[in-house]
Amino acid sequence: MPSNNLQNILKILHRQPSSQVALCKSLNLSKAQIHKLTNNLLEAKLIDKHEDTDYKTNLGRPRQILKISDNMQYCTVLIIHTQSDFSAHVYVFGHKRELAAVTLPHVESAKEFAKTIDVAVDTLTKNCFISRALIKSIVIATHATVEQGEKGVMYRNNNLTDENILLGQIVYKQTKIRTFIYNFAYGTLLKLKNSSEIDTENALVINNGEGSVALGIFLNGEIQLGKNCSFPECSHLPYPHGFEKSLGNYGEYTEDALYFAISVMAPIYNLSNVIITGNCFKEHLDTLESIKERLKAQSDPRLHNIELTYRKISLKDCIDEMVYLSFDTLVDVLNPQMTKQNLQTIVSKIKYTN
Repeated sequence: MPSNNLQNILKILHRQPSSQVALCKSLNLSKAQIHKLTNNLLEAKLIDKHEDTDYKTNLGRPRQILKISDNMQYCTVLIIHTQSDFSAHVYVFGHKRELAAVTLPHVESAKEFAKTIDVAVDTLTKNCFISRALIKSIVIATHATVEQGEKGVMYRNNNLTDENILLGQIVYKQTKIRTFIYNFAYGTLLKLKNSSEIDTENALVINNGEGSVALGIFLNGEIQLGKNCSFPECSHLPYPHGFEKSLGNYGEYTEDALYFAISVMAPIYNLSNVIITGNCFKEHLDTLESIKERLKAQSDPRLHNIELTYRKISLKDCIDEMVYLSFDTLVDVLNPQMTKQNLQTIVSKIKYTN
């Protein structure tokens, strides 16, 4: 998390209302520190205090929980950009239910892409009767080799012809709204990380489908994003039949390609937990058992005890995580500070309707 603890608190609360005690544990801060931080947010009406009706205590005093205030009516736009879906969705900070959405026509160039998004923002704000000035961030979830974040360096994209460009900056130049680029598969990793029933302490994740393949690595519970937050890239692994081609859709060489990926990547990080996601293997789970047997036959003992499991992560799961991520970026843009004037300024600029 970033060092600004006001941001940290807002990022926790947009995902789940929380008590001050829980915030102390999450942020490793003292009760006094949390009390001071939350009081600043409460006074500025960026968060509200509510009675936790689910909390039972014998002390006679109900526990109070903190939530994002309805005063926080800043908005964010999430762009979904895959082979099967190009759409724009607008959300109010802290509310996972979208205000509105619009389907967009697929385009080939980054310049057309930016113009299409700009028109979509206009359409969404007019449909919702909100000021465009309330849109503080745009998050683009796409199938691409990117340096994730605000620069949005895109090396290549399955759905755009441009290569080696600053996609985030191109969209910002067109829209004048701060834009953040993420690999769509990052939503899968976030869902896995935030699912309490799935072990991602140390794991290799291979996400296959929609003609693409993405690889993720968890070490000590954290997602490894590589240099400049570049999503771990595996499509260029030297597999004879084309790694991405073989794992993007199920075909003649799919089993062999997955076996190759595991036998190459897992030993490097000494990982025995391998998680497969995506729709490529959804109807071919027997293939995973075959790969397990092939791994056991290898001379390298680190491959003998690979735990290979399939986890179904739905499109909705990924989009939910991207919505939370878009709220994170909105908080980064607002950048609340520990001064009364700063927090009051954030609230005073909110004008929900045109």
